[in-house]
Amino acid sequence: MKKSAVILLVVTGFFLSGSSEVRSQDLTLGSIYEKENVPYRRAVPLPHLREADVVWSKMIWRMIDLREKVNHPLYFPTEPFGPRMNLVNVLLNAIENEEIVAYTDEQFQVPRELEDIQRMLGAETTLQTVVDVDTGEEIVVEVEGEVRADEVLRYLILEQWYFDRQHSMFGSRIIGICPIRVYQRRTDDGEVTDETIMVDAFWVYYPDIRDVLVRHETFSGQNDLASLSYDDLFLQRRFSGYIYRESNVYNNRRIEDYALGRDALYEAQRIHNLIFDFEQDLWEY
Repeated sequence: MKKSAVILLVVTGFFLSGSSEVRSQDLTLGSIYEKENVPYRRAVPLPHLREADVVWSKMIWRMIDLREKVNHPLYFPTEPFGPRMNLVNVLLNAIENEEIVAYTDEQFQVPRELEDIQRMLGAETTLQTVVDVDTGEEIVVEVEGEVRADEVLRYLILEQWYFDRQHSMFGSRIIGICPIRVYQRRTDDGEVTDETIMVDAFWVYYPDIRDVLVRHETFSGQNDLASLSYDDLFLQRRFSGYIYRESNVYNNRRIEDYALGRDALYEAQRIHNLIFDFEQDLWEY
């Protein structure tokens, strides 16, 4: 009887210690299991394209508005929540850790410094008057502002549409991504005005950031087990946007430079239809 009691106590203690370890692990991971699908993934190389096989190509700049419901996975959570963070925070962390390089424009030639990026995203140094706790006198000190990631309400995406005659395939590939901060201008007194300011924070070269995007999970819908990375979201084109600019002889003309309001939307749709009509005209039925 004594031996049986000792064995029972040992086995019970083993399971209790194991369960407490699992509970502590769960509190750390925020799940009943360790997620290994997304955090340890590597980007799958895209099929090689030969210039001789591409018989038609067009560059398109597409504007993504994060206020649309379908684009919410790119915006939320506005503050990091465990392993999850929104796209701009993923990019900023990778830039701070020197995993990727940020550029000033879509030519991807001139790097942009981290301090400039933080300043464009609202982290500006301001002068404030405070009271010195030792002397009781008022002194002026510099206060570092915080990056306002929640004000990144748009993304500008550069993509290239093409037709590959070798595989008889019409498709697109993303070239670059630019977060855009949208905010209301403030007066010197701190009052908010009705003037809306849009600032291009930085550009990143998409092929260079895929290894970072593929390791970060985004919200995928009803099933939390079906984890999607940001790379999956872009490759599967699970976002909505409108054409903001197309390649043109002026090389810098946007649609809003020659069309406004409803006419700009019609022009964007006209360009969209031209691209897809080209594919339909390739086939005979």
